[in-house]
Amino acid sequence: MGIDEIISVLPYDEKWNELFQNEKANLLKAFGDDVIDIQHFGSTSVQGMIAKPIIDILIGVNTLKLNSSVTNNLIEQGYEGFGEIGVGRLYFRKRQEYAFNLAVVIWNGEQWVNNLLIRNYLRDNPDVAKHYSEKKLKSINNGYTTLLSYSDEKADFVYNLLEQAKKSFG
Repeated sequence: MGIDEIISVLPYDEKWNELFQNEKANLLKAFGDDVIDIQHFGSTSVQGMIAKPIIDILIGVNTLKLNSSVTNNLIEQGYEGFGEIGVGRLYFRKRQEYAFNLAVVIWNGEQWVNNLLIRNYLRDNPDVAKHYSEKKLKSINNGYTTLLSYSDEKADFVYNLLEQAKKSFG
Protein backbone atom coordinates (compact mmCIF):
# COMPACT_ATOMS: atom_id res chain seq x y z
CA MET A 1 0.00 0.00 0.00
CA GLY A 2 1.31 3.47 -0.86
CA ILE A 3 1.65 6.31 1.57
CA ASP A 4 -1.30 8.28 0.16
CA GLU A 5 -4.70 7.51 1.68
CA ILE A 6 -8.20 8.97 1.88
CA ILE A 7 -8.56 11.17 4.96
CA SER A 8 -11.28 13.00 6.84
CA VAL A 9 -11.42 15.28 9.86
CA LEU A 10 -13.58 15.00 12.97
CA PRO A 11 -14.36 17.19 16.00
CA TYR A 12 -12.03 16.76 18.98
CA ASP A 13 -12.52 13.49 20.84
CA GLU A 14 -11.58 13.15 24.53
CA LYS A 15 -10.46 9.54 23.93
CA TRP A 16 -7.54 10.62 21.73
CA ASN A 17 -5.30 11.29 24.74
CA GLU A 18 -6.19 7.92 26.28
CA LEU A 19 -5.44 6.17 22.96
CA PHE A 20 -2.05 7.91 22.93
CA GLN A 21 -1.27 6.84 26.51
CA ASN A 22 -2.15 3.20 25.76
CA GLU A 23 -0.09 3.16 22.55
CA LYS A 24 2.83 4.89 24.28
CA ALA A 25 3.06 1.96 26.71
CA ASN A 26 3.24 -0.48 23.76
CA LEU A 27 5.84 1.65 21.99
CA LEU A 28 8.04 1.92 25.08
CA LYS A 29 8.20 -1.89 25.06
CA ALA A 30 8.85 -2.01 21.29
CA PHE A 31 11.70 0.52 21.41
CA GLY A 32 13.18 -0.52 24.77
CA ASP A 33 16.39 1.34 25.55
CA ASP A 34 16.48 2.89 22.06
CA VAL A 35 13.83 5.51 22.93
CA ILE A 36 14.55 8.74 24.80
CA ASP A 37 11.05 10.24 24.87
CA ILE A 38 7.60 9.75 23.32
CA GLN A 39 5.20 12.67 22.84
CA HIS A 40 1.66 13.11 21.52
CA PHE A 41 1.69 15.80 18.82
CA GLY A 42 -0.41 16.97 15.92
CA SER A 43 -4.00 18.16 16.12
CA THR A 44 -5.26 15.19 18.17
CA SER A 45 -3.00 16.44 20.98
CA VAL A 46 -4.68 19.87 21.13
CA GLN A 47 -7.90 20.12 23.15
CA GLY A 48 -10.83 21.20 20.99
CA MET A 49 -9.15 20.95 17.59
CA ILE A 50 -10.69 19.38 14.52
CA ALA A 51 -8.31 16.63 13.39
CA LYS A 52 -7.81 13.56 11.28
CA PRO A 53 -8.76 10.72 13.67
CA ILE A 54 -5.17 9.50 13.58
CA ILE A 55 -3.02 9.77 16.70
CA ASP A 56 0.35 11.33 15.81
CA ILE A 57 3.18 10.12 17.99
CA LEU A 58 6.66 11.68 18.08
CA ILE A 59 9.41 9.29 19.10
CA GLY A 60 12.77 10.74 20.07
CA VAL A 61 15.83 8.54 19.51
CA ASN A 62 19.61 9.00 19.27
CA THR A 63 19.88 7.56 15.76
CA LEU A 64 17.51 6.87 12.87
CA LYS A 65 19.32 3.57 12.27
CA LEU A 66 16.86 1.48 14.25
CA ASN A 67 17.84 -1.82 15.77
CA SER A 68 16.19 -4.67 13.79
CA SER A 69 14.45 -5.86 16.96
CA VAL A 70 12.70 -2.47 17.21
CA THR A 71 11.51 -2.69 13.60
CA ASN A 72 10.34 -6.28 14.14
CA ASN A 73 8.49 -5.28 17.34
CA LEU A 74 6.69 -2.51 15.44
CA ILE A 75 5.68 -4.91 12.65
CA GLU A 76 4.38 -7.36 15.27
CA GLN A 77 2.28 -4.51 16.73
CA GLY A 78 0.73 -3.92 13.29
CA TYR A 79 2.87 -1.03 12.07
CA GLU A 80 3.83 -0.59 8.45
CA GLY A 81 7.18 1.13 7.82
CA PHE A 82 7.75 3.66 5.04
CA GLY A 83 11.38 4.48 5.78
CA GLU A 84 12.65 8.03 5.74
CA ILE A 85 9.84 10.23 4.50
CA GLY A 86 10.87 13.84 4.37
CA VAL A 87 14.05 15.02 5.98
CA GLY A 88 15.22 13.49 9.20
CA ARG A 89 12.35 11.23 10.23
CA LEU A 90 11.21 7.64 9.86
CA TYR A 91 7.50 7.12 9.24
CA PHE A 92 5.43 4.18 10.46
CA ARG A 93 1.66 3.83 10.54
CA LYS A 94 -0.89 1.45 11.96
CA ARG A 95 -4.43 1.24 10.65
CA GLN A 96 -6.54 -1.03 12.82
CA GLU A 97 -9.50 -0.25 15.09
CA TYR A 98 -7.68 3.01 15.81
CA ALA A 99 -5.12 4.72 13.59
CA PHE A 100 -1.63 5.83 14.58
CA ASN A 101 1.24 7.60 12.81
CA LEU A 102 4.75 7.44 14.20
CA ALA A 103 7.38 10.03 13.42
CA VAL A 104 10.70 8.67 14.64
CA VAL A 105 13.13 11.59 14.87
CA ILE A 106 16.37 12.60 16.52
CA TRP A 107 15.52 13.65 20.07
CA ASN A 108 15.96 17.43 20.49
CA GLY A 109 16.75 17.72 16.77
CA GLU A 110 14.94 20.13 14.45
CA GLN A 111 11.94 17.83 13.76
CA TRP A 112 11.49 17.13 17.48
CA VAL A 113 11.71 20.78 18.51
CA ASN A 114 9.54 22.16 15.67
CA ASN A 115 6.71 19.66 16.12
CA LEU A 116 6.52 20.31 19.86
CA LEU A 117 6.76 24.09 19.33
CA ILE A 118 3.68 23.98 17.08
CA ARG A 119 1.78 21.71 19.48
CA ASN A 120 2.54 23.89 22.50
CA TYR A 121 1.72 27.08 20.61
CA LEU A 122 -1.68 25.70 19.58
CA ARG A 123 -2.37 24.52 23.13
CA ASP A 124 -1.54 27.99 24.47
CA ASN A 125 -3.54 29.85 21.78
CA PRO A 126 -7.07 28.43 21.41
CA ASP A 127 -7.97 31.19 18.92
CA VAL A 128 -5.15 30.08 16.61
CA ALA A 129 -6.17 26.43 17.09
CA LYS A 130 -9.73 27.36 16.10
CA HIS A 131 -8.47 29.16 12.98
CA TYR A 132 -6.35 26.12 12.06
CA SER A 133 -9.39 23.84 12.59
CA GLU A 134 -11.38 26.03 10.19
CA LYS A 135 -8.54 25.83 7.64
CA LYS A 136 -8.53 22.02 7.87
CA LEU A 137 -12.30 21.81 7.38
CA LYS A 138 -12.15 24.21 4.43
CA SER A 139 -9.38 22.10 2.82
CA ILE A 140 -11.47 18.93 3.12
CA ASN A 141 -14.59 20.72 1.82
CA ASN A 142 -12.56 21.98 -1.15
CA GLY A 143 -11.74 18.40 -2.14
CA TYR A 144 -8.31 17.90 -0.57
CA THR A 145 -9.28 14.48 0.76
CA THR A 146 -6.12 12.46 0.27
CA LEU A 147 -3.21 12.65 2.70
CA LEU A 148 -0.73 14.12 0.23
CA SER A 149 -3.04 16.73 -1.32
CA TYR A 150 -4.33 17.73 2.14
CA SER A 151 -0.79 18.07 3.51
CA ASP A 152 0.31 20.15 0.49
CA GLU A 153 -2.80 22.35 0.77
CA LYS A 154 -2.03 23.35 4.36
CA ALA A 155 1.79 23.37 4.16
CA ASP A 156 2.10 27.19 4.01
CA PHE A 157 -0.29 27.57 6.94
CA VAL A 158 1.76 25.10 9.03
CA TYR A 159 5.00 26.87 8.07
CA ASN A 160 3.52 30.19 9.25
CA LEU A 161 2.32 28.52 12.46
CA LEU A 162 5.88 27.36 13.14
CA GLU A 163 7.22 30.88 12.56
CA GLN A 164 4.61 32.31 14.99
CA ALA A 165 5.48 29.61 17.54
CA LYS A 166 9.20 30.37 17.27
CA LYS A 167 8.54 34.08 17.91
CA SER A 168 6.22 33.27 20.80
CA PHE A 169 8.58 30.85 22.55
CA GLY A 170 11.83 32.28 21.19
